[in-house]
Amino acid sequence: MAIQKKNLQCTIAGIKSINPFWLASAPPTDKYINVVRAFTAGWGGVVWKTLGEDPAVVNVSSRYGIHKNRNHIVGMNNIELISDRPLQTNLNEIQLVREEWPNRVIIGSMMAVIEERAWKELALKIANTGV
Repeated sequence: MAIQKKNLQCTIAGIKSINPFWLASAPPTDKYINVVRAFTAGWGGVVWKTLGEDPAVVNVSSRYGIHKNRNHIVGMNNIELISDRPLQTNLNEIQLVREEWPNRVIIGSMMAVIEERAWKELALKIANTGV
């Protein structure tokens, strides 16, 4: 018996997607090669690793936490807040992925200082990539 593919298309918050399976902003969504691998594997969308203004943040220690139950690890989480890669590198890669994968969802995540100028400029730069 042949396996029949199911149609998993959906609309989430007004965003059309080939399926409801998306990756959150985290190390697996921090660069071109990772996002392309995710899309090749069938993920419907990604939230690109959080972007900020240059200079890029330098993380001086690991940013992982663990959750335990009865002294057994039951989960891990990434508490790294923002990309440590240059903003323009990320913007170039987002635009390239957008061109190569037009039917996949790419959401831009950003973190900026609490100044209107800063977040408006960053939001425009991200939007100009096609996300």
